Amino acid sequence: MPEALGRLRRPTLLALALAAPVLLVVGALVAEAVQPHGAYDPVGQTISTLAGRGATDRWIMTSALALIGVLYLLVAAGLRGVPTLGRALLGVGGAGVVVAALAAQPAHGSSTVHMTGTVTAAIAFALWPIPLVADRRLDRRLRQGSVVAVAGMLGLLAWLCAQAWTDGTWLGAAERALILGETVWPIVVVGWGVRSMRWSTPALAVLAPAVFVAGLLAAQAAQPLPDPWNQSLSALSGLAASSRWIMSVSLAVMGGLSVLVAFGLRARVPAAAWRTLAAGGVLLAVAGLNPQPVGGYSTVHMVSAGLAWAAFTLWPLGLAASPTVDRRLRVGSVAVVVVLAVLVAWFTVQLVTDGTWYGLSQRIVILVQAVWPVVVAVTISAREDR
Repeated sequence: MPEALGRLRRPTLLALALAAPVLLVVGALVAEAVQPHGAYDPVGQTISTLAGRGATDRWIMTSALALIGVLYLLVAAGLRGVPTLGRALLGVGGAGVVVAALAAQPAHGSSTVHMTGTVTAAIAFALWPIPLVADRRLDRRLRQGSVVAVAGMLGLLAWLCAQAWTDGTWLGAAERALILGETVWPIVVVGWGVRSMRWSTPALAVLAPAVFVAGLLAAQAAQPLPDPWNQSLSALSGLAASSRWIMSVSLAVMGGLSVLVAFGLRARVPAAAWRTLAAGGVLLAVAGLNPQPVGGYSTVHMVSAGLAWAAFTLWPLGLAASPTVDRRLRVGSVAVVVVLAVLVAWFTVQLVTDGTWYGLSQRIVILVQAVWPVVVAVTISAREDR
């Protein structure tokens, strides 16, 4: 593996890669907030609409998209130790975003230049990890992860195409899922270390609760209810919720990040631990993408959410039971499981009794569940740096 690959850990490049999804989410939420009431449906309409000539204050989304494109041009230019073709495709993706942002859609109809830039960017971002797969100088895990990343992004791209070709009601949600999904792998690659995970896995572990908090606050702000804090996450992402895509996508992204963290830890923790954590991430994403119907319940949502909670609560037991794990992590893992068990019991009581702390207890459980992966990733990374 070339020595230059170590430069991928540079804080500046990592900050640029992390800034892209944050800028996308914030820009979209602000642009959506300034639209006249009922004029824009984020589930069914694309982000391009917010930057189009028919939008109110279209400069908000236009500026955000243009800056995101520039960020990826800088990331592509700064990467070292990865195939030139991969960097070039990432740069093409960034340039495509800039073109799409500056060539706004007209109030009625479509812009050929805008669509060309959009399609070029989507395809380039989905395919740029392929040269990494073929480069045997790179870490085997990075190459394997690149295969998974390409498959995931192509799957999201297929969903978006299906929505576009069939005039689907989830076109906006599909586009947002694809764009956010395509922001994940640049973060992983930029943070990948030569011998350790000291940037990538801890950064992704921290990003998971950050995405959850940002999505939660935005989803609550969009609800026309007197007490959004007492609403469950299922209600905020359900079919009856306003801007339900916010919480739904946030849960799906958080689940995906948990899977990436689990794979980042797999060489350093027992298999039972990282596999359970990964299973929890997959189940959380399934729950987020299968919303509760209006006035009823979704079996898939309820079962996957319950199993996700169980997985996130119990995965530290795999650490506690392993003699190869640092003693402090083993003791801490036991304490975390006990604390989570108490919090889950509190939430269960609130759920069964229709308690007034129902929403808050659920939020506390999820945030505490998100803390231990951060602690484990940072602790292992710090120990390897010694």
